[in-house]
Parts: sequence; C-alpha cells; structure tokens
Amino acid sequence: MTGAGSGLMARMPPIEQPSKTEQFAQDARRDRPADEHWTSTRVFPYVELLRDRDDAPLYVGVSGRPAILLRLSGRMRADLDGLGELIRDKGADLFLQGHRLGRYGMVRAVLQLPEYDLIFETPLTLAHGDVQEFLAAAYRNEAVELHLAHANDARSLGLACRAAGIQPVVDAVLDAVRGLRHPTTPAEQDAPVAALEARFPRISDGLSDGTRIRLTVTGRADGVMTMVTRN
Repeated sequence: MTGAGSGLMARMPPIEQPSKTEQFAQDARRDRPADEHWTSTRVFPYVELLRDRDDAPLYVGVSGRPAILLRLSGRMRADLDGLGELIRDKGADLFLQGHRLGRYGMVRAVLQLPEYDLIFETPLTLAHGDVQEFLAAAYRNEAVELHLAHANDARSLGLACRAAGIQPVVDAVLDAVRGLRHPTTPAEQDAPVAALEARFPRISDGLSDGTRIRLTVTGRADGVMTMVTRN
C-alpha cells in the first residue's frame, strides 16, 4: 500500500484479528506447497460475506476496495424497490467518531440512508484487520462502495460513492484514540460497547458535521469480488 493509505496504516495499532483479505490468503495457502509458485483466484458475491447478518453494516476493505455491506430485514423495509434511486438522488451519510472508553478506544460508525429510520450504528475496533483495511482504503481513495441486499429480495445494489471530507474525519478518529488499547474479543468489547450505548441512547445522538462524511453516488460498484492470491 502506498501514499496516504500507507501513512495511515502506520498510525494504527497492531492487528489482533486478521482481515478477510488475510483469511482468504491463508485459505488459499493451506493446501498448496509453500516452495512453489502458484496463483489462486476466488470469485464470490460481496453479499456472501454478510451470511445471516441483518440490519448491521459490515465494514471491509478486501483487496483495497473500501465497502460497507448491509442486508436489510423485512422489519426495516419491505424490499429494495426505489432505494437505489433514492440514494443516487439524495446521497447518504457516514459518521465516524473515535471514543475513549476507559482503557480502550473504539470507533463509532453510523450509516444514515436517505429514508426515515434507515440509520445504523456499528461499534468498530481497530484491533480488527477489516476495520483497518476499510479506513485505509477509504482514506486513500476518498471513496466508499455501498453494497445493499435484502433478506426477502434476490436483488442487490452496488453503488460507488465519493466520500467527501473523509481524510480529516479519520485523522480526528485516530487522534481521539491515540495511546489506548483496542478490544479484540467479544468479551473485551462488552464493556466499551455498553459504555457507548449509555453515552448515546439513540443512534442519532452525538452526530455532528465535524464527523460527517457525505457519500455521493458516482456510479455502479461491481457486486462481485475477485480475490487473487499468489505465492
């Protein structure tokens, strides 16, 4: 990784949980000889990464593509009808905040889509490789992909978005958690996540223009990921 993304990675804590990029590479190497040259190519739909995860955005940077993946349930919306057009017309908002919670630091991510009640909060830890890859790639590219699916709809939406103003927001996040530890396991995350929930009882609480990244649709994002591993 070069440029702004590499400088950002130098400010990150050590990765304690490998990213999906690294997990795919490990899987490819598992049954292949370590002393030979080979190439492994895996192609899969982005939405496969969500599995049974509904109404909870997943932030990843597989192969340098910063992406937010979200599958909506029927409780949030009947289907995907009209949602792509709405986002193309009005855009979306991503809020990123760094918080000091006792000895731990965490990132609070809030994704707000342009429809009533389509707002989602996700506590993120910098100990996870997926979070670091997402932030570094989004910072470097000043862009984010939105991949939306629905539990009751066979379709999916892939939207490429310009992420205006993301660099100073991410810089502020890292400054806020500098020198702190970052929770890795669910047990370690329980207390800081509870503290975040107490600090912000409603998802809309604590959001500000200084932590807001405007996502403006620039085109279509490929819903298929190609993961190439070489030895």
